[in-house]
Amino acid sequence: MKIYLKGIFVATILALLCFNLEAQEFTVPKDSLKISVSQQKKVYSPKKASIYAALFPGLGQVYNGKYWKLPIVYGGYVGLIYLLGWNSNNYNDYFNAYKTIAKYQAVSQMNKIDKDYLNELFKIPYWDLNINPSHFDSFKTQLKGGKDYYRRSRDMSVIAIAALHVLSIIDASVDANLSDFDITDSLSMHIEPMPMNFGIGPQVIGLNVAFNF
Repeated sequence: MKIYLKGIFVATILALLCFNLEAQEFTVPKDSLKISVSQQKKVYSPKKASIYAALFPGLGQVYNGKYWKLPIVYGGYVGLIYLLGWNSNNYNDYFNAYKTIAKYQAVSQMNKIDKDYLNELFKIPYWDLNINPSHFDSFKTQLKGGKDYYRRSRDMSVIAIAALHVLSIIDASVDANLSDFDITDSLSMHIEPMPMNFGIGPQVIGLNVAFNF
């Protein structure tokens, strides 16, 4: 009987405990600790930016996230490449024309094929060897001058393209170097008047400029 009563008592206690556990609401308080996470500025590698810019035009600017510079870079390349092609074509025309006319000393020595070639190439009445054969020497001089001019212009176009490529590499490297440069509002400048006395003559008023970092 006692064992039975003890069993009932223990069961009652366990039931009450279970009921209390079920009835209670366990509320987990929200974490009141606020973690302030400052967004870190992305730092770029100048070495990688330079290598990317050297491998392909504009790739260094893309690596640095400076997409707005791409139209400037590619616009410069397109313009200079077009100029290079234009100068090269004109140089080839003048070179071949001068090479053709340099074989002769007068229009009377020229064959019909060469005369037609030169007249058709330039189509300038003043230089037409059939109309103005007396202009042979001036025509020859003009062809030599044009050949030299467009050769120099072609070479300068190549140099300009190389210079633009170097500038794009330098720009990408500088941008990457400045990626971790901290610009804050703590920089300020304060200007105020300041009396100055050099020991000779009256006291003068100067300006005191203070920079705060």
